[in-house]
Amino acid sequence: MQTFIYKAKNNQGEIVTGTVKTTSESGAEAILIKHGLVPMEVSGEKKAEFLGDFFAGRVSVKDRAVFSRQLSTMLSAGLPLSKGIGILAKQAKNERLRQVFIEVYKDIEEGYSFSTAISRHPKVFDRVYVSVVGAGETTGKLDVVLNELADQLENDSNFLSKVKSSLYYPGFIFCVLLLAGAFMLIFVVPKIRSLFDQSHKELPILTKILLSLSDFMQNWWWAVLIVIIGLIFAIRYLSQTENGSKMLHSFEVSIPGLKSIFEGVYMYRFTQIMSMLLAAGVPLLDALRISGSVIDNPVYEEGIVSIANQVEKGVSFSSQLLKTNLFPPLIGQMAAVGEETGALDTVLGKVANYYKEATNDLTKAVSSLIEPAILVMVGLGVAFIVFAIYIPIYQINSSAGS
Repeated sequence: MQTFIYKAKNNQGEIVTGTVKTTSESGAEAILIKHGLVPMEVSGEKKAEFLGDFFAGRVSVKDRAVFSRQLSTMLSAGLPLSKGIGILAKQAKNERLRQVFIEVYKDIEEGYSFSTAISRHPKVFDRVYVSVVGAGETTGKLDVVLNELADQLENDSNFLSKVKSSLYYPGFIFCVLLLAGAFMLIFVVPKIRSLFDQSHKELPILTKILLSLSDFMQNWWWAVLIVIIGLIFAIRYLSQTENGSKMLHSFEVSIPGLKSIFEGVYMYRFTQIMSMLLAAGVPLLDALRISGSVIDNPVYEEGIVSIANQVEKGVSFSSQLLKTNLFPPLIGQMAAVGEETGALDTVLGKVANYYKEATNDLTKAVSSLIEPAILVMVGLGVAFIVFAIYIPIYQINSSAGS
């Protein structure tokens, strides 16, 4: 799928910009119309050259948080927007970020709004960031929303890094153990095999299994490597197709033990984005469509788009959340409280904090269970190899002694 940059009008006649992923320009226009937007301009995103991207560096969440914080401080001190961005462009150590700042500065000098200028760089500033900035410009509180964006980016980065590190560590240990096992089968076991062949004794079943595995790895290691690389490329290709992406994300939220973690991450992301957009003054319908486009899961995206379509018809947001099976009842119930009290953004922010804490705790618990399980597997593997090698050697020594 290709990324298309668009400019369109919403139902209120406002011009909105953003990106959409699909296979063709006509497909992008169809998606925009389906979301209640009237396409004005749709163009394929230019692909940067590989070497250019490599040497320019990538823009991290931390980079965006620092930019938001510094620009907020400058605006609060009374510095003009264009001058503040010009200063940040000179100070930027990341070459790619410096180039983006320069282009944004030029656009602002030509009369474009800040939100329009940054919307032309969707790989650096996503739709949530652009929408919150646009709302800040409208209300005259750009310095305030930039400071809030900086806080949110830092919180998101810390939360997701904790979840990833807790899950990556057991996976890394498991991969190292697999490589160690493959090394033994290919290089160590064959050296011991000659001893067994010279004895002409009937070998135990464990030893036969170990020698068969060793023979297979010696003769077919290249085939195993091709299969592994092929699987990696196949999964990557599937993730870039619409149906494949849906299938992979559906599998992701159905893995026993990890389902609750992934669900918690998506619930946190959805409620936090909605809370931030609503607090910035973005209308509910637009907030739903934006959150659906940036949640990074086509299964949830479809569900959110369906909710947005019903909200557009006059149905309450909370009732639609309670009807769907994608979202836990807690979110729908809390949204109903927020609608009744007129503080939907505040309530959703509290729900986001709940899911952040709950997912952090759950991740730690799952990680603490996975690590002992891996140790047990290591113990069983070592015991298998030791018995498979030790028993025939003991038999050979006993025969020699007698």
